[in-house]
Amino acid sequence: METKLSQVLAAMDADDWTRAFSIASKFGRLGDQKPEIMRAQSALLKPDFYRQLGRDPATIIEAGKIAMRARFEPMRQEANHAD
Repeated sequence: METKLSQVLAAMDADDWTRAFSIASKFGRLGDQKPEIMRAQSALLKPDFYRQLGRDPATIIEAGKIAMRARFEPMRQEANHAD
């Protein structure tokens, strides 16, 4: 059985950030990275809204990618050491 975490990591590896953000945004615990991850998910879904606010959706999404890596890469390393 594939876990949600492994699905997020696989989507990140495949550069499928839409899927990665979609899955991760439903996680209850995203730590300090939660605002950036949630904002990036929103920017993917509603880029025009962020443009109306004078914000660049691409910049928000890039910040979300950095947050996703910061949140989930350590978990990948823990999983690899457990094998």
